[in-house]
Amino acid sequence: MHPSAVKSVGRTLAQEPEIAFVAAVSGSYNIHAVAHCRDLDELFEFASERIGSLSGVQSMAVSPLLQQIKPAGTLVSGDRLVEPRSVRARR
Repeated sequence: MHPSAVKSVGRTLAQEPEIAFVAAVSGSYNIHAVAHCRDLDELFEFASERIGSLSGVQSMAVSPLLQQIKPAGTLVSGDRLVEPRSVRARR
């Protein structure tokens, strides 16, 4: 993506309902985004038709995550989520 398109593409991505996170980054690709899609077909349509058609997008890499074990910042005990210690200590 051309550097002049980073801001407009990032703002457009942030408005898409599938996008959970978007940030400008350095490296081969200027934007990192996390999209939540129901299946690989929906991901393909979203990436190829909606994102791929945005002005300024020249290329992208898609890395499907088929199973999420633990969301960032959460604590688990066995197969259950637990509250962070700071929340438990205040009770």
